[in-house]
Amino acid sequence: MITFCCKGAGLNGAFAFFQPCPFLFFAGFCQGGFAMMRFCQPFFCEGVKRYAQKEVLRPFHLTFSEFEIQSIIDRKADPLFMKCIPDGSVTILFIKSTGTCKVELIGTPLSAKALIVYPDALYFGVRLEPGMIFPYSRISGARISSRDITDTEIFLPVLSADMQELSEKLFAAPSFEERIKVFNTYISLFDREQLVATETLYDMLSRIYSANGNIEISSLANTVCYSERQFSRIFSESLGYSPKTFARIVRFQHVLFQMLMKRNTSISNMIANLNYSDQAHFQREFKEFTTLTPRQFVQFAKKNTARERCHSCTGRCGACHE
Repeated sequence: MITFCCKGAGLNGAFAFFQPCPFLFFAGFCQGGFAMMRFCQPFFCEGVKRYAQKEVLRPFHLTFSEFEIQSIIDRKADPLFMKCIPDGSVTILFIKSTGTCKVELIGTPLSAKALIVYPDALYFGVRLEPGMIFPYSRISGARISSRDITDTEIFLPVLSADMQELSEKLFAAPSFEERIKVFNTYISLFDREQLVATETLYDMLSRIYSANGNIEISSLANTVCYSERQFSRIFSESLGYSPKTFARIVRFQHVLFQMLMKRNTSISNMIANLNYSDQAHFQREFKEFTTLTPRQFVQFAKKNTARERCHSCTGRCGACHE
């Protein structure tokens, strides 16, 4: 189990309220022998009234979150508020605002972007692992694929009867933990084959991650007897982004993780073996993915982790998962 909570998050003493690390990681591919994956959304705690997160591995591997938005949103005062960075995942957000239930689908951004949120609203999020496919047609009746969601936000104010009932049950639950149980009861009705991509695609995702994104896509294509062009097309049609894009995301996320966990290591040492052409190349990509320079991000990390880090953030704790 992994749980994080914060109150009054911001850049000035933002995380003094709670003990665990605020930087948000989740592991992946825990079933079928796939490599554990870890991605980060470091800014989701910024500027919210309350934040909680929990990762579960059964019945499916999901990362749940819950947060409340202030009644007044001031992005100028906190430019990192609800800033989403590339992570290769899809997130389903259930929203309770002005007494009504809404659903939003968030695909992985391909560069940093600020999420659109309702003021004075309660959010319950379900983050899918890369390669997991939710039956989106059950939400609104519309035909939506992972490819349609990538790099965008889709608001679905009109819900199917099935999803309206689920939303009402979620927000009628008395706590974050109970809402997780409600969603897991719902998703348990589906077979794994209905919710995940092919085992071959999972294997390719795992190989890219295991290589920290530093891998030749042509060699991956050869392992499944496709040309690189065919392989990229199949990958993109399933996930909405190319294998090269996923490799870039993984490579960036690997460096980001190193910056968070090993802040005394020089940036040049961290990127030396990750196929960046030079430090300028890395800095351009880092700013594209976070809106911050590496130096600014290190300063952000130091301000917000001036305390003992939770072992769950580094994957060393054997009791991190349910």
